Amino acid sequence: MKNINWTIAILLILSNIYFLPLTFVTLKEMGGAMGYGLLILPFSLSINLLLITAGLTFKNKFNDSVGLLIINSIGFAWTLFWLYLLISNPKMD
Repeated sequence: MKNINWTIAILLILSNIYFLPLTFVTLKEMGGAMGYGLLILPFSLSINLLLITAGLTFKNKFNDSVGLLIINSIGFAWTLFWLYLLISNPKMD
């Protein structure tokens, strides 16, 4: 169980390599010309918050936590869903 928990936590951290810059760029640009980019902000921030639970997984106290495994698994599915949507759809310029 410890290895599964660590694997999902590492995958969550790696997936945030895409979502952290996306959040910062969206905030810096104020959502683009008309502000429609701010619509993605709640989703990217919810994925960024999963870094907390992924980080807790590496503490000795929470290594075998079933609750963190469930939260991280659902969060990873949520992350994959949004990653697929954001990468597969072409950007309209």
